Amino acid sequence: MFFGSLQIQNWQPVRYWKAEEAGVSRDVAAVLTVAGSLTRFLERHYGIRLEVRLHDQFVDIAQPEEAELLGCSNNATSLRRQVSLMHRGSVLFDAESVLPLEYLPADLMCDLEEGKRPLGNLLLDRGLSLSRSDLSVTQIECEGNNHGRWARRSVLRSPSGTRALVVEVFHPEMWKRLESTSRRYTT
Repeated sequence: MFFGSLQIQNWQPVRYWKAEEAGVSRDVAAVLTVAGSLTRFLERHYGIRLEVRLHDQFVDIAQPEEAELLGCSNNATSLRRQVSLMHRGSVLFDAESVLPLEYLPADLMCDLEEGKRPLGNLLLDRGLSLSRSDLSVTQIECEGNNHGRWARRSVLRSPSGTRALVVEVFHPEMWKRLESTSRRYTT
């Protein structure tokens, strides 16, 4: 995985996770628990427009935990997409998506290959309503740059059958932008 093994993290379903116990602000909690498109949420509530930097995209085999969350067979052939989402030149968060190929329409595959737009926006702009399930959060415990960062993991599903496991890891710059934007909107 792009982030190393996130399987060992203590993922907490958002229905049980308590932001106040985690010591995060209302804005941080809203980002971590938004059930719709995160990119649309950031645009509408904070005026943050995101750009995509595609790092890698390749056909891979879904790992057992990924296959279980996606409801597909073990070792399902999948598209793995690794991106950074940026605002004004700064990375706000990194995301990795796993999409089983058997449910992936060819024209969506072409849009994904361009690597210019966030996955949620691509799906919504195609008229596909999205549901997000298995939304969980964690504060990463590992060696290296991601230690202590907040992350979320969920499965996006559309009525057409398209599914995607999405893991997002937030950089400290994300919370700085939220704080400064929130102050502007409330003053």
